[in-house]
This record gives sequence, C-alpha cells and structure tokens, in this order.
Amino acid sequence: MKSIPFRIIKIENDPIELHADLVNHDLKDVEFGFQVSFNGDIDARIIGCRTNYLFRQKETIISSLTVYCYFMIDPAFVESGLKNNVLIFPKEFLRYIATISVGTARGIQHAKTQGTILNSLVIPPVNLMEIDIKDFRLKVVEK
Repeated sequence: MKSIPFRIIKIENDPIELHADLVNHDLKDVEFGFQVSFNGDIDARIIGCRTNYLFRQKETIISSLTVYCYFMIDPAFVESGLKNNVLIFPKEFLRYIATISVGTARGIQHAKTQGTILNSLVIPPVNLMEIDIKDFRLKVVEK
C-alpha cells in the first residue's frame, strides 16, 4: 500500500452512556456492537473516522460510546491523488485509521467507566478485515 502521510489532530466523543444500574451482574451475556464511518474535507485536508460502540445485555443497552478522530492529510498527498476533483482514500488506509480510532475509544471508555462495574467491559479487538469497508471518495466542492 502507498504511504499516506497524516497526523491525528483532534479527538472528540459524545457523552458516554453508562447504565451500570441496569446491568445484570453476570457479565457473561453481554453483546458488543460496532459501527464505523468516514467523512472529510479536501480543502481543510482532513479525514474523519467516526466509531460507535455498544454494550448490550439482552435488549438493554448498558453502555454506548461514539468517538470521532480527525486526521490531517499531507497536502502533497492531496495534490498528487486528486483526479477529476475527487480524492480516493483506499480501504486499507481507512482500516488503519479505524484501528487507531478503536484504540482511542478503548482508552476513553476505560477512563470514563472507572469505579463502575462497566469498567470490566473492555472494547474487544475489532477485526476490521471482516468489516465491509469501501474506498472513500471525497469530492472538491465547487464554490
């Protein structure tokens, strides 16, 4: 894969939903859900990765977290990759930044759940190779 120079410039998260009071204290039956999406702005040279994590016991959501990681892309990559006003980010790169985002979320979730029963629910490894991620296309917006 072609190297894409970038750096993480901003991390945000929605307030974490914690419902420790709703937990059946047998944590063996907890299910985990994960979603990922991407957005971006060519003019600002930013690509964003939004990840969402959900822990559920039966039909009850006991914890939910959404994390946004923003990456600054090297201007040379943008210039060299721009064709017909479209910049394509290959799915391999998207999986890479999603992996960074998962690790970031794991730290946020751990910090926000300290002192609760939910702290033992660590975001598990996410095999991003099993998730259908397509190349992401950003169009230049005509002004």
